[in-house]
Amino acid sequence: MIRFNDEFIPSPDGDGPARERDQLVALLRLGDPAEQRRGLAGLISADAQEELTDCLRCADPTVVQLATAGLWECWLNEKGASARQMMEEGIELMEAGHFASSAKIFLTLIQQHPDWAEALNKQATLLYLCGEAAASLEFCKKVVTLKPNHFGAWNGMALCAVELEDWQGALAAAENALRIQPGAESNHEIVRLAKRKLKEA
Repeated sequence: MIRFNDEFIPSPDGDGPARERDQLVALLRLGDPAEQRRGLAGLISADAQEELTDCLRCADPTVVQLATAGLWECWLNEKGASARQMMEEGIELMEAGHFASSAKIFLTLIQQHPDWAEALNKQATLLYLCGEAAASLEFCKKVVTLKPNHFGAWNGMALCAVELEDWQGALAAAENALRIQPGAESNHEIVRLAKRKLKEA
């Protein structure tokens, strides 16, 4: 059926923001470096996590790198500027090796925001660095329950499973991470290692 006048009627379902996100994705995928940065900034501002996750499967490694950075920004920003500042302090302490001090910050943030996946993920990272792979794994599981596409937590689960010599668990977690972020070489390495260990067994 040919539609004519209907084509000039604005859609009632508010697809304007969706169209704007599509334009930002196009800038990120196809633009020059300045346009890519503009597209990325717009997607972060719009908290466009679904669109950024889709970009992780792009063939262009620059787009994947930018989308990865964009998702981390979205995750860190989810609970506002004050929580983000506390998180940054905790990360700096963790990177400097002050694990007890960083744990206090991460656990406080988890208590204040129990549904904040990134606070849970940073505590998982801290526990892994402290050699507590089993405890870290449990936090990673909580993260992916809240955010099934959190490639960082799936990678964390895979690393913990390697430490625990749970090769089937390592394989499953790394494959889940690759489903989201196909180009992540660290997860390909874990898949190869786990398959070799399972074959040897």
